[in-house]
Amino acid sequence: MLAKAEKVIADLGPALDKIPKHQRYRYGIRLEDALWELVRLIIEAAASGQKSKVYRVDEHLRFVHALLRHGAERKLIRPGRVGEAAQQLKEIGAMVGTWRQRLK
Repeated sequence: MLAKAEKVIADLGPALDKIPKHQRYRYGIRLEDALWELVRLIIEAAASGQKSKVYRVDEHLRFVHALLRHGAERKLIRPGRVGEAAQQLKEIGAMVGTWRQRLK
């Protein structure tokens, strides 16, 4: 799961670099920070094994999805690229869902 989250960051890197300057700091940095926060939350949840931390990963995934949708709607990131990233995040979400069920 961690490797998949890091791959999303690597795959979105070129798209983030192409965000227009007037939105790079308002949107681009926020999306990149959110992606790195996802990595941090996964590491934290794996280390602690606490159910609440796994739920935080799930909540943060939803936030990242929202940021991606916003980028596509504003045409800051190509819709095709957003679709690919959303698919990768969906896979991570499925893993988190399985993880949550195991903790019950």
